[in-house]
Amino acid sequence: LVPTANALGYFRNRREEEAIDPNRDFPYDLRDPRLCMRTIAGRTLNEVFREHMFQLSLTFHGGTEVIGYEWGAPTYLNQWSPDDTAQAEIASAYSRYAGSFGTTRQYDVGTMNDKVYYVRGGMEDWAYAGSWDPARVIQCQPTTYDNYPKEKTVYNNATLRVFNMLIETSHQKIPSQSKLGTSESVLDKDTNGNGHISRNIRLALSAHDLVEPYASVVGVNDLALSDDIIPLTNRSCEENDKAIKKVMIPKNLAQVTVEWTVGGALTIHNTTLWYAKSTDIPSGTLDCLEQPSADAIRAHFKEGKVHGAVNGTGYLSPLGAQPHPSVSATDVEPSLGPLFTASIDVNDLKQGDKLTVIASARVDQSWTRPANGVIGPNVGPQAHVVNVRTNPDWFFESNGKHIHGRLDWFSIPIQIVVGDYSDSIGNQAGKEISTIEVSNRFGRTTGNTHGGISPSKPKSKSLLTWQELAIGVVVFCCAVAMGLVARRRGASEHRELVASYDQEGTSSAFEGKIELQKFDDNGEVYEDEPDTTHSIS
Repeated sequence: LVPTANALGYFRNRREEEAIDPNRDFPYDLRDPRLCMRTIAGRTLNEVFREHMFQLSLTFHGGTEVIGYEWGAPTYLNQWSPDDTAQAEIASAYSRYAGSFGTTRQYDVGTMNDKVYYVRGGMEDWAYAGSWDPARVIQCQPTTYDNYPKEKTVYNNATLRVFNMLIETSHQKIPSQSKLGTSESVLDKDTNGNGHISRNIRLALSAHDLVEPYASVVGVNDLALSDDIIPLTNRSCEENDKAIKKVMIPKNLAQVTVEWTVGGALTIHNTTLWYAKSTDIPSGTLDCLEQPSADAIRAHFKEGKVHGAVNGTGYLSPLGAQPHPSVSATDVEPSLGPLFTASIDVNDLKQGDKLTVIASARVDQSWTRPANGVIGPNVGPQAHVVNVRTNPDWFFESNGKHIHGRLDWFSIPIQIVVGDYSDSIGNQAGKEISTIEVSNRFGRTTGNTHGGISPSKPKSKSLLTWQELAIGVVVFCCAVAMGLVARRRGASEHRELVASYDQEGTSSAFEGKIELQKFDDNGEVYEDEPDTTHSIS
């Protein structure tokens, strides 16, 4: 994020930096090498782009209300870019999610040559084509600020292949305060707090979502998995046991149903589910840090039986999420994106066995289709964001970073553990619970939104103290009094408890029973400890 690239112009409330327009200060479709990289703003952005390989970026302006993409250079007037199909779809997705407010309509979209005007030295065209259209790029030789090395405007073939879209945010350069919006429900387009800033936050977030496809397992049987993010932790599932989510199922279950979603894409052409016994997966196949090899997944995993659609559309597509997440077998909609379902036969598994499950998706293959009209230059798609999901041979490196294309995108795996109980582990608010989440990914500081517990071997084999029982009773009473349907994971670092209860009477006077068992990490009851039943009233 570069909040004020033109810092001097911002300070002086002027468009220019020392009488030079930074918007025209880039070495693309220019003829005079003295007319680029004259500003600190231009040089700042040049250095940022040289250090990275961006796929999507946004440049916010004022003067009209449009999302513009290539071309905006006079050389390609009345021609389409090689990536026009993807540019048009992404720009339209930005516009839809940003939305409208009051009398301000949804963003218009189109090429900069058509919707705005053409310029020489524009940043957007430079960021898009500077690495693959060398005939349009010159080496800058400015004389301002003690010059600037011309080598800084010699680019490799990797860095400048970006959809750097122009966002013209408002007809007024300085909109009235009443039209800026507030922080109230900024993701909701239908609030009184909507405005220019709100909708451009939404637009920026949609770019974050679309930059890379992803799949994510969101439900097992009737259990919606906790939707969590754990920052600043080791994400390697080979090194960190908390890197993946785990669920436990009854030992007599014949079939497991898994739900997953697909995001970062507009069209899902094909998606499926893969599974394998964890002990059958060779080391190094899955590290949860980088995408696995599709060949390795096919070699060591089996496909689940998909029920219903194997294709669909993403949350940001014109049709919205299809299949809609309301079809979930859980009691919530576990994602905003489309929801897919498959089953796995677990008849042959026994207590303590573990399955590793992973979802895959192939998306946005239509982005390789050229636009109807004259393509300039007449080459195939050149942007990273298009090729990274359509061309498995696409590979570029720069400054220690790399971008590698692929067709299939895989989720972070989950693990299913066969427990030591049959049918259900108990009941909760009158509902039989058969599948529980057992990955204590946050330690003892945070609970679990959707329920589940984290069994671990206790250090002491003594029975529960009266203090621990009292705490359990208080929590139970609060849940009844408030009418909550809660599935809570125990937080003790010494022992974890599994509780089932039946309730009679009213919230102010009831008689109940709590049955407690202790499990190890494989779901096995400790046989050397008797089951303990406590009656309370």
